[in-house]
Amino acid sequence: MAGTGLGPDYTLETTAVPSVLRQAVDVLTNGGTCGVIGAAVLGTEVSLDMSSLLFGRSVRGIVEGDSVPRLFIPQLVEFHRQGRFPFDRLIRTYAFEDINQAVEDSEKGTTLKPVLTFD
Repeated sequence: MAGTGLGPDYTLETTAVPSVLRQAVDVLTNGGTCGVIGAAVLGTEVSLDMSSLLFGRSVRGIVEGDSVPRLFIPQLVEFHRQGRFPFDRLIRTYAFEDINQAVEDSEKGTTLKPVLTFD
């Protein structure tokens, strides 16, 4: 649906912070969609202005890009082989004993994807 020009047609919420999700929905144009990929703690609630939903705004949860893993993972492996997806630059490994550091680095954004090893 084309927007009214008053806001974006799409927003993407990645923080799992309820107030940010609220903002991502509130700024949408009528008929716009907010995609939610931020993984909040179970039981986290958000408050939305119900009248904004009446004008066609929608909120949609997205898990793994809504991919089909049996197709998507082999494609990512092929992209990596071609040098088009350097996932090794996205991860950092931590010994299991360093789990607290891995969490801290992830929360600070110094590590995109912490991976624990069990040596």
